[in-house]
Amino acid sequence: MKNLSPSCAGLLTACATFAVVLNGCVSQPAKPGEAGARPLLGVIRWDMYTGDPFTTHKQEFGFLKPEPYQWRAPFFVRRTGNPEAPLGFNPDNAPQVYQQAMEQEIGFAASAGIDYWAFGYEAHPPAGVRRCLRDALDAYLASPRKSRIKFCVVVNCPDVAKVAYYEPPSLRHSEGEIAQDWNTNYVADIVALSKQPTYQRVLGNRPLIYLYMPELLGEGRRHTPAPAPRIERCLRELREQLTAAGVGNPYIAGMINEQAGEWELLYDKGLLDGVTLYHQRYGGTNLQYGTLWGHIKSKTLCGTFQRPDLKVIPPTMSGANGMPRYKVGGAFPVWDWSEPAPGELTAHLFGAFNYVAENPAKCEARTVIMYAWNEHSEGGFLCPTMGTAPDYRPVTRQLDELAEALTHWMPPASRKRSGKESGHE
Repeated sequence: MKNLSPSCAGLLTACATFAVVLNGCVSQPAKPGEAGARPLLGVIRWDMYTGDPFTTHKQEFGFLKPEPYQWRAPFFVRRTGNPEAPLGFNPDNAPQVYQQAMEQEIGFAASAGIDYWAFGYEAHPPAGVRRCLRDALDAYLASPRKSRIKFCVVVNCPDVAKVAYYEPPSLRHSEGEIAQDWNTNYVADIVALSKQPTYQRVLGNRPLIYLYMPELLGEGRRHTPAPAPRIERCLRELREQLTAAGVGNPYIAGMINEQAGEWELLYDKGLLDGVTLYHQRYGGTNLQYGTLWGHIKSKTLCGTFQRPDLKVIPPTMSGANGMPRYKVGGAFPVWDWSEPAPGELTAHLFGAFNYVAENPAKCEARTVIMYAWNEHSEGGFLCPTMGTAPDYRPVTRQLDELAEALTHWMPPASRKRSGKESGHE
């Protein structure tokens, strides 16, 4: 298994074993997410690099095919020497091959101090239907090392009732089909997942669930809002069935669309406990990553989410350059941000942690969510990249910096008392 640098590992070991002797007793410091400790860090996974013929070989390796982008490929990918298909991994889509990669991913993420992965999630499909996002979650659940990092789900709400990976926008599923898939597959499966000992909980004992675009539940690739009664029924069933199963009242956070207003009604009805974003990239060219946290704070946290009564999970970004996906007239807009320079990822994360510390009532779940672990073609990735031939030593620069940041952050008030800088805004 590949690991972080020895200096990083030493810092993390020292942090994990640190104890304060007080009045003859050993007192362990507060754990991340608890009062007095740093907020939890969750990192989104949207798993397209498992070896699937469509999502990996056609879609993602297609986006990364141009030579200037090939360096972005995950650490387990290799160059093929074939200019028509220059990147390769798990061509037979064998689960055991990707399982080996997952074991290494767990090692990297856990050694860096990431608290939990938020898996882009689709339920176990009906017979004959393939839902590609499920493969990585199943590999994590099968790992003997999974206790090293917790997990939760990001429910891909638009794709409820989907029966093929790429359904045309014109395809509509009936209310009966949506209700059947939601209840029989999604809700029942989430209940089972939330019983896992490594499922992430907040506010004591509440399983954390993210809903990606809840306002589009069951709508597929259309961008029209789902009928309000459908959303309300599905979200109430989710909460009621988890509570009835004895796993706790879930903390449901909507990853909403800032340009649409439906999410406020969901929050006001108590269907959402809080809100966040999947990502926030701000289209444009030649934009500097070092200014991104300022945009998120001013535009979203102090803008869209400024309501005093609104509970939020601050969104953060490991990167924001989606140019491999951009083409004139295509589906993806210009997301042209610089790669984080040394120190900029730390400043970005410190800004989010400081916001949680300074707004404890608004950020009651005491977590931030980061885009992303492995959105390599979209531009947000902490997962190490493959390095260069012939040794292919994984490039862990961003993950190393993240580990240092997680070790050294302290609340702004504590930094002032100690005479240190108050942190980054």
